[in-house]
Amino acid sequence: MTHINKQRDASGTVGVRCQLYCPIWMVSNGPSVTLWDFKMSIVDVIDSHVHLYPQSELSTLAWCHEGHVLHSQHSAEEYIQAIRPLENVPAFRIQGFIFIETDRKSNLDSEQGWEEPLKELDWIKRVAEGTPIPNEGHSRDHASLCLAIVLWAPIPLGSNGLSMYYEKVKEQAGKSSPLIKGFRYLVQDKTRGTMLRTEFIDSLRWMGVHGLAFELGVDARSGGLWQLSEASEMIHRAHSGVDEESRVRIVISGNSSPLAS
Repeated sequence: MTHINKQRDASGTVGVRCQLYCPIWMVSNGPSVTLWDFKMSIVDVIDSHVHLYPQSELSTLAWCHEGHVLHSQHSAEEYIQAIRPLENVPAFRIQGFIFIETDRKSNLDSEQGWEEPLKELDWIKRVAEGTPIPNEGHSRDHASLCLAIVLWAPIPLGSNGLSMYYEKVKEQAGKSSPLIKGFRYLVQDKTRGTMLRTEFIDSLRWMGVHGLAFELGVDARSGGLWQLSEASEMIHRAHSGVDEESRVRIVISGNSSPLAS
């Protein structure tokens, strides 16, 4: 979502102030323009897809084995270092980030399979509330960076299982629960038909009613274009017959592009 306020000065030059919540660039409702047509003000940026984790919890990641290029701490301190070059770009101001779950080890067999994702909730809650423990790479000063949280959830269990999980999440999140804006369940490595199962669609409809977004992670480049076709049908079924205000919001991750590298 992008909010743009335009003002014209005495010379007729248009100045733009933008707030961007998704992958970035300019939007114009007027004639075709290029970047140098604008006299830039401040662009407030919300970093919309950020994965963070502490060194102490590397073993809980399903994909990050020893020797992996990302097998090291990636916490708030590392994030600040990564965005530091933007301090030299006066038109940009990072407001904070949306935390996206990092694919912790999990399964759907029992509530024990939720243990690591709920441990991740504890971790990002400490970041958001400014209650660090030693050697996790964040401090009280980083609390304001976390603007929203998207957690793992057992979407294939259907609305009953998802509702049970959500109650646990809210209880565990405590005062940080308003930050939880949606769930992610990666389907890029799942078998055909996963997204179209009755329980999966039921969960998406339940999320829409409860104002939660679904982060869709498919990989058409590696997994095949059928994933995009199935995702399209999934969205159709989840929205079919549902009032617009109750339709689940689908956020499509960047790796959904067949041309992604």
